[in-house]
Parts: sequence; C-alpha cells; structure tokens
Amino acid sequence: MKLQQLRYLKAVVDNNLNISLASNSLYTTQPGVSKQIKLLEQELGVKIFERKGKSLSSVTAVGDLIIQEAIQMLDIESRIKTIVNDHVKPEEGFLNIYTTNTIARYLLPNTVDQFVKRYPKIKFHIGSSQLDKYGHLIKRGQSDFSIVAQKVEHDSDVIVLPAYKWNLGLIVPKNHPLATSKEVTLENISQYPLISYEPGSTGRIAQDKAFKEQGISPYYFMTVMDVEVIKKYVKLGYGIGVVAQVAANDVIDDELINIPLEHVFEASDAWLCYSRNLFLQKYMLDFIESFCPHLTREVMEKIASYTDNDIVKLSKTFQLPEY
Repeated sequence: MKLQQLRYLKAVVDNNLNISLASNSLYTTQPGVSKQIKLLEQELGVKIFERKGKSLSSVTAVGDLIIQEAIQMLDIESRIKTIVNDHVKPEEGFLNIYTTNTIARYLLPNTVDQFVKRYPKIKFHIGSSQLDKYGHLIKRGQSDFSIVAQKVEHDSDVIVLPAYKWNLGLIVPKNHPLATSKEVTLENISQYPLISYEPGSTGRIAQDKAFKEQGISPYYFMTVMDVEVIKKYVKLGYGIGVVAQVAANDVIDDELINIPLEHVFEASDAWLCYSRNLFLQKYMLDFIESFCPHLTREVMEKIASYTDNDIVKLSKTFQLPEY
C-alpha cells in the first residue's frame, strides 16, 4: 500500500467517483488512477468501489471504512510535513480563511495588512463559508480556518473558539423620519418595511427574539444575505435596513445614514474554528492573536490539549472585542 494510492482514492471520492475529474485534480492520467485503485483492491483483497462498466457507481461498505482510514493517514502525512515546514521555513506557508463577505470585507483587512508586513511570504485564500459535499460548514484541512458569525454545531473533530461579539445597526435614507429620532426603539423600527437577513441566520435570530419578546410582528419586505444588496434597496426607498454594525458603519453615501442598535438587539457571537488535527504553525498563532487578541499563543498552546468541556469553560472567561 502506497500513500499515492490513498491520494488517488481520496481524489476519486472528492470528485463524486468521477475518475476523469479526479485525475485532472491530481495532474495525472485517468488510466493511471484506475490502475492504482485496482492494484490497491487486489492487494487488500476487497472491492472498494462497485462498478457499472468502466465507471465507478458506489462505495462498498468496507470501502467506506477504508476511505475513512485513508483520509486520516493522509492527514497525518500532511501534519508531519507542516511540522517540518514550521521548523525549516517558519515564515513561509499558506492560510485558507473561510468566512462571510461581511467579515472578509470589514474585519479581516486590518489584520491581513498587519500580518503581511510581518510575513510577506505567506499566501492567502479567502473563501466563502458554506456547506461542503460532506455537509460540513467548517473546513478541516491543514491550513484551514473558518471565521463564522453564526452558531456552530458541536463537532468533536473541530475546535470552536469565540472570536468576537457583533451588533446590529440600522441603515435609513437621510430624509427618513428615523434619521432625526433621538432614540430608535423596536416599536419605531416595526412601523416600516424591513430589509434584512434571511430567516435562520444569526442576525435575523437576534431580531426575531427581540420582536417576539415585545410582542411585535414586523414586516420584512425583503430578506437577503448580501449587505450591499440591502443598502441598494434601502436607497431605492423600499424600506429600512438592519445589518451588522460593522457594515452599517461603512455607509459612505450622501443618501444614507447608519444608526447603532446595540441598545435594541443583543450582541451575537462570532467563532474561530479549525480542525483538531491542525498543527498550529507560528505564523498561524500570530494571525489568530492579531485577529482575536484574547487568543494569545500561550492560550492556544493550552487549548491544543483541552477537551470540548474545558474549552467551553475557558471561553466563558474571555473578554471579547465587540463590533
């Protein structure tokens, strides 16, 4: 059994059993991938895949178990390489940050700017935090971090740490009656059509909770996840916008103003998440501390050996930045 065969195996699964796509992702030939998988099956004495003609149709029961172990072995290989790289080339590497448009646009730039000045050879990829083909929101690679502004379900394979708290803000046209109001209330807000986040999102949950407690039923004219779209329709006069305060602060427009709503809605939590198998290199620890000052290198090194319950207890002691 060779690691290369296991890489082929994983690539085939990652590409929905399409050997052609798998070979392209590996920069090799389709016959080469097929041959190595057959050799692996012959060596193990079991079928990993069911076939229809020359195509793979499904994964066998024993094949599923083999694939799970193969992925773990490849993770170990990647971790070993990361440890070596941290020793030999501590200022070179890669960061995959999976997050929301709001976080990427309004909160990350300052951290990235400071970080790049110290580590000019580190490369970045900023991607969208969304469910992958396995149904996972949080990425599990050897250079992956997720920064999300929504509640994260418990997962024993992932470390979840509080990153910061965020508030909601109001966007209204400058000629709107609320623009000159001394104190905006829930009742004030509910008198106008609302343009805000989709039901089920963290920002919307905070709104729904506050309105329900006051016995108020607001009218949502439009729900959308893109802040720029919300701003556009507010400007067109279709309603007033409730968005993350960091996005509301960015209103640079002669036609709109923003009004903080921290006195109206409860602050929500944002989270930093990464795989428990991730080896935190020095530059990763510096990036984390720059974005989350409470997550110092000393704290992060302790967390590596903590259970989920330990992490929950520790998290309650943090003084989180608030935006």
